[in-house]
Amino acid sequence: MENRRTGSPVGVVALMMALTGALFFFAFMADDARQMRADGMVALPWGLMWRYLLAMAAGGGLTGAALAGAFGRGGAGGWLLALLAGIAATLIAGLVGSTVGMLPDLLADGWQGRDLIPVAAGLLVVPFALAGEIRVFGAWLPGIWLLPVWLALICLTHLWARRLRER
Repeated sequence: MENRRTGSPVGVVALMMALTGALFFFAFMADDARQMRADGMVALPWGLMWRYLLAMAAGGGLTGAALAGAFGRGGAGGWLLALLAGIAATLIAGLVGSTVGMLPDLLADGWQGRDLIPVAAGLLVVPFALAGEIRVFGAWLPGIWLLPVWLALICLTHLWARRLRER
């Protein structure tokens, strides 16, 4: 009997959307960090930033797992479905990630109306990342360059999920 590793389309899509969620949050924070002086960088709440980076990855993973059925389908309709699911997963990942990031605070003092603002702000991670600048190989580029990277990740996710579905 042949021993080969098999994967699940759900796991692949969750992994890739987690990567996408973390990528956009990292780009969003990198643009803010670019504008700070060295002494300001020391004063940053690094623990909170790491918590939200992991939370955005978790939000992407959860959203990707929920929308995994849209990836890996055949034909032009499958590609369109994967693109639409990729857009939805990327935007909703910010919302879910923001909720996951707020979880310790929500568990400590319960849900309050004012908690809705930072949770809803998770929807703005992608637009803010695209509006900012990112450092690539020593040069600062407009954040809009994240779109081809995002599109490549969505295409790779779709192809990988299709390969797994064909097994």
